[in-house]
Amino acid sequence: MKYLRISHPEKIKFDLVFPVVFACFFFLPVFSSQFREDALKGIDVLGRSSDLLSILTGFFVASLAAVATFGGDEMNQPMPGSSPMLLKHSGSAPPEELTRRRFLCFLFGYLAFTSLGIYLGGFAYFAVQAYILEKYWPDSVIYSFVVFWGLYGLALGNLLSNTLLGLFYLTDRIHRPNHIVRWKVNRPEDDGKTPSKVA
Repeated sequence: MKYLRISHPEKIKFDLVFPVVFACFFFLPVFSSQFREDALKGIDVLGRSSDLLSILTGFFVASLAAVATFGGDEMNQPMPGSSPMLLKHSGSAPPEELTRRRFLCFLFGYLAFTSLGIYLGGFAYFAVQAYILEKYWPDSVIYSFVVFWGLYGLALGNLLSNTLLGLFYLTDRIHRPNHIVRWKVNRPEDDGKTPSKVA
């Protein structure tokens, strides 16, 4: 879970902003009483999403292995950008600037752990609902489903937004070189001219 300790100005978008937006879309069907009844009895929402999560867990583990063994010197260099990608340590230890390889390892490790946690959370809710709520507090089944679906949708939104970030890196960003700006120093006979920028 060290991924959550990573600090960057843009990271809040993938950790909170986009997940909340996705969660709102996931939550819209809950306003329909027909959906609430069907979700509890007929359409097996948890079962279908659990099948997808089990596949994603294997994909994230495979991606983690691929990133850890991917060649290229730039994978071991600090991530470029105006703001560094920092890993905050507990205590008084200074933050650590991450390389692209370490960042992606933290990302896919977090995704694998999160998908497994969501899968187990859905299974636990189903067990509690089927063997405890329906038996002892049947009137609270629908209300508990609404609360659970809100939290479940937020977790799925976080998983989806960070998965898209990981796919962007796997399909495009790690294959492009870092752009480094170098300034050409003028010779003495070029006094009065401004330095020229080269790629």
